[in-house]
Amino acid sequence: MDALLRGWWRLLAAIGRVEQAAGVALIALIVVTISIQVATRYLFGRPLVWVEELATYAFIWAVFIGAALGMKELRHIRIDTFVGRLAPRPRALVRAALWALVTFAAALVAHEALEIMPIEARSRTMALPVELERHWFYSVPLFAGLTSIAFTGCYLVAAELAQAITGRPVEAEGEVARRRAAEEREAEA
Repeated sequence: MDALLRGWWRLLAAIGRVEQAAGVALIALIVVTISIQVATRYLFGRPLVWVEELATYAFIWAVFIGAALGMKELRHIRIDTFVGRLAPRPRALVRAALWALVTFAAALVAHEALEIMPIEARSRTMALPVELERHWFYSVPLFAGLTSIAFTGCYLVAAELAQAITGRPVEAEGEVARRRAAEEREAEA
């Protein structure tokens, strides 16, 4: 079981690195295109009409990729007032139930996004130089982000259940805590 969870976590960490690189690239795209828009508007008096639409689509993708990455790095808001006071094994069981609820909700909405894709595919982009189906910028990023969240949630459920059974801590939380401590040491230096 430990080997399976470690392999699963390594896969999630690799997916997280890809999501992080994509998120950085999308934010950079937004900054560059909006800067170009400002320059063409105020220096040349001829704004590019497609820049705002591209920046909006990049922002939508960045939000859903960032949400998925936030799940992997356990950065979403959690209030552990009640759960944190439980003994380790009951705490792991309650967390497993909560992660299962999050995973179910993500999977349900991802399924709905999949259902909507053919409907959204009927409309096209308006200002981009290339005409694309709009589902690439609405339901596809929603589906991709929520699928990644659900996949991470499945791992967290399994890891918490393993912790409830074995008493050993969840690898994801240990690695995330080590990474945050290293980031804090770097920031202080």
